[in-house]
Amino acid sequence: MPAPCNADALAWIAAWPDWPGPALALHGPAGSGKTHLLHIWRDTSGGTLLQGPDLDMDTAHALAGQPVAIDRADAMADPEPLFHLYNMQRDAGAHLLLAARTPPAHWTHGLPDLASRLATAPAVEIAEPDDTLLSALILKYAADRQLDLTESAFAYLLPRMVRSFAGVEETVRRLDRVALGQQRRRVSRDMVIAVLREME
Repeated sequence: MPAPCNADALAWIAAWPDWPGPALALHGPAGSGKTHLLHIWRDTSGGTLLQGPDLDMDTAHALAGQPVAIDRADAMADPEPLFHLYNMQRDAGAHLLLAARTPPAHWTHGLPDLASRLATAPAVEIAEPDDTLLSALILKYAADRQLDLTESAFAYLLPRMVRSFAGVEETVRRLDRVALGQQRRRVSRDMVIAVLREME
């Protein structure tokens, strides 16, 4: 869902392969769409997507020279494979797309040479959602769970819920649980009030 909070990230993904260097880092809160953007870029570039903890030296050498996207790039136990993959991508003119909840400057991998490489990569933030995107996410998650929010329920929920990607998902999940318990799919204002109180 394009929105001001992810506009920069979308623009950088669309700009590939005209990136200024071998790597780009996306960072943002849980549920903000980082993994979805990695999938889009992988499909566009014809590259490979893997999880940070799965990157080892053999994998780094096998993937060198082709587009590589790494989710949870800050979660690898050994940073050496990423350091070598970065260097091989740079030498081959290939690209590396990294995603994590925090920018590379905050990663605690303990490898100064890797830190200096990643410091030169653009770090693009996906911010928390604004009201427009929050509204769209509420309706999407509710539709995914076949929940019917009344107008009064929606109007009460929007200004009072936890205003984050994860907050939307958790709130709708709890509403779904209550609706299932009551054998109803229509979410009333009273149900929203009860769930928000529970979450407090």
